[in-house]
Parts: sequence; C-alpha cells; structure tokens
Amino acid sequence: MPVFTTTSALPRQELALAIVEGEGAVDSLIGEKILPPFPITQRTAHIIKATLANSQALRVIDDAKFVHAPGTKFERMTATFGDDTLSVVLRGEEIVVPNETTMDYAAYLSVEAFFAGRFGQTAALTKEKLIAAQIFNTGNFSATNSAVAYTVANLATISFIGDIIAAIRRVKDAGEIPDTVALSGPVFERIRQAATVQGYVAGTLRPGADATLNTIQQALAEYGIKQVLVGDSYYNNAADQATASLSQVWSNTYIWVGKAGKGSVGSETGGLSVPQLGGLGANIYWEGYDMGGKVSTDSGAMRFAGGNYVESYPDISIDSMVLRVKMSSVPYLGNLRTGTLVATQYS
Repeated sequence: MPVFTTTSALPRQELALAIVEGEGAVDSLIGEKILPPFPITQRTAHIIKATLANSQALRVIDDAKFVHAPGTKFERMTATFGDDTLSVVLRGEEIVVPNETTMDYAAYLSVEAFFAGRFGQTAALTKEKLIAAQIFNTGNFSATNSAVAYTVANLATISFIGDIIAAIRRVKDAGEIPDTVALSGPVFERIRQAATVQGYVAGTLRPGADATLNTIQQALAEYGIKQVLVGDSYYNNAADQATASLSQVWSNTYIWVGKAGKGSVGSETGGLSVPQLGGLGANIYWEGYDMGGKVSTDSGAMRFAGGNYVESYPDISIDSMVLRVKMSSVPYLGNLRTGTLVATQYS
C-alpha cells in the first residue's frame, strides 16, 4: 500500500456533510439529549470546575458566627475553584471502494457519498453507545432496586412512578435538581402497560387517558422532569460481511434519573468570557479539522461538522479509492452528583 502523506490525501468536506446527514437518519437516539455536543479546539482542554465543595454554592449564613458585631471582623470563607481536563478519543476506519464498484453503480449513486453516509450511522450509534455505557454505569451512579421487579407477572403492581419520585428525591438530596428520565424501549413498553402507571396518568380528571410518553412526562412535570427519553436504537455487532447480529444500545437493567448537561458559549454566560458546562456534562468533540486531519485554529480553515473528518487517497495496488473517516467524540461526565439509577429487575 502506498505510504500515506498529507499531500496524497484529499480532504472531503462534502462527504463529512454526508456523515452528518447519515447521523440524522438513525432513529431513537437520546444520548446527546443527556450529554449535548460541546466542541473543544485542542485534543486535551483544561477547564475551570466549580463544585459544591469549593464554590460556596447552596450555603446559608444563619449560624451565630456570621452575626456581625460593631468593630469585629466578618466571618471569612475562601474563594477557590477546582479544575479538570477534557480529552477526546480519536476513532476511525478506512472504507475501500474498488474502482469497479464505482463504475458499476455510477449511473445510480455516488458510492463514496453512500458509504460516507453509512459511516454517519456508525458515528451516531458509536456516540450513543459510548454515552449509554457511561449513563447506565454503577461506577458513576449509585443504583437502587425498584420497589417491584419490572416483570410481566407484576404488571398490576409495578411502581414506576414511585420509583422515579424516590430517585428524584435522592438527586435533590445531593444538591441537584433532576430534569430527565432515560430508559430503554422495552422498559418503556413494560411500564406503560402497568396498571399503576395507567391509573396515575389518568387519575380522576382524565379517565380513559392512555399512558403515552407525553402523558407520562406530563405526570412527572410537577416533580421537575422536563424530558422522558426512550432509547430504542440497535447496533450490529457482527463482523464485516457476516450475518447481522443486533443488540440494544440501552439495556433494560436501569433507568437513569438526573440533570441533563447543558453547554453555553462565552456570549451566553452572563458576562463570563469562557464557555460553561452545567448539569451532568457534555459529549465533547475536537473541532476545526484541517488538511491531513489536523486541527487548526484558523477561522478560515476548512471545517468538518460534528468532529468528523473524511479524506480519500488512491491505493493503486488494489485499484481502489480508500476513504479514511474519523470521529473524535467522547462523553465527559463533569458532575456525578446530578444523577442516580433505578435497577429495574427487568425480566
């Protein structure tokens, strides 16, 4: 194979756009509603981190030591900040497009654009799977068993609403205000059949109301929940060219209750000159790819949306064009106090 150099590789910005379109073609993705996309301009970025412990948040000054007498000093507390780093992880693959394939299908479609779009699906599902692995993770969040196992035999007694209310209280006890519930498709299908959920949603004022995603979210709105997210996507974990073998991205083992991440740029931070992250965190990516897949801070440089990069080069030895596609997204969980898990005991 010819030695790869930046002069022999051609950046393909139009194919990067096809990746973005391909990402949008995947249904039932919820990950970036929990960890929103957040660009950084370096592979590793340093951030200021204000925590409950060091930023004087949620403090009160009702103790006697704060009462000021004439001629005495005020009680002092020290202003401090913590810090953290954000580091992206680069992933990618090469797609070999034989010249014969290009010629065979030239009258019907652009083979390169088609497979770049397919990588868009790969990028979207990879982001989703990486986020799901961090959200449904007892190494990050404590898990409490549901009051009743989420089984078919227990449809009359499943206590989904009670489990969520209890989880909301656990997050509030940690000093955070949860706004999101995330669960898998099969768990959602199970709980919406539960008699307790149907009864709670309908209540006395809405007899006959269905337990839908919207009505369940409305029922939880009084507790501060703004979104109930159902992750129902699947990925193919079979080898290349093998029979498809599909698995759920979001497992049936847990329900996450917490405060979704929120990012803001410097102009939206109320006078602060730096971007801010709130809530759980963000899905960070490396922006500003330049020639050869390097990152540039030049505002006029070629940009590749969403932290993706595409380039192509010929491999004369196999009479093919090779597409090299890269992505740089990685979940960053900056505040683990913002969430908790309900172990569904699903079967």
